[in-house]
Amino acid sequence: MKNTFVKSIGVTALALLLVGGVQLFGSGQNSGRHQRSIEGAWRTTITIRNCQTGAPITTFQGLQTFNEGGTVAETATGVPPSMRTPGHGVWSREQGWQHYSFAFMYDRFNADGTYAGSQKVRGAVVLEASGDELTVVSSTEIFNPAGQLIASGCSTATATRIE
Repeated sequence: MKNTFVKSIGVTALALLLVGGVQLFGSGQNSGRHQRSIEGAWRTTITIRNCQTGAPITTFQGLQTFNEGGTVAETATGVPPSMRTPGHGVWSREQGWQHYSFAFMYDRFNADGTYAGSQKVRGAVVLEASGDELTVVSSTEIFNPAGQLIASGCSTATATRIE
C-alpha cells in the first residue's frame, strides 16, 4: 500500500511538471501576444501634427521593433528610403507595465544623395490593456549637417503588434 501511494504521488508530480512545462513552452511560442511589454514588432500609423493646434498634416505607415534589452529600430514610409536611414535608439519602461518612452535617430539625405543632417524622435508610449495595441505622442528635432537644430515638430501614432 505504501509503495502504491508513493508511486501515485510520483506519477501525479510528473504529470503536473509535464502540464506546467507545456504551459511554459506553449506561452513562449506566442510570448508577445499576452506579454505586458512593448517588446516585439509593431505596424505603426504616424500622424504629423501642427504643434500649436494639433491639426493633422500628413499620415504614413511604419514599422517599429522594441528589442529585449532596451533598443529600438524603426522605418517609415513618410520619406523615400533613399532620403533617410532606418532609425536606431533606445526605449525604457517608465511607470507600471503600460508607460514607456523611447528615443531614436536617423540620418537624412537630399535628393542628390548628399547628407542633409539627422533627425531625433522622442516618444511617450501607452500600451493598451490587450498588450497588442499602443499609442504614442512624440516630438521631433531636425538637425543640419553641422548638428545645429533647425526645426522641430510633433506627431502621434497608433500601432498594432505584428504576430
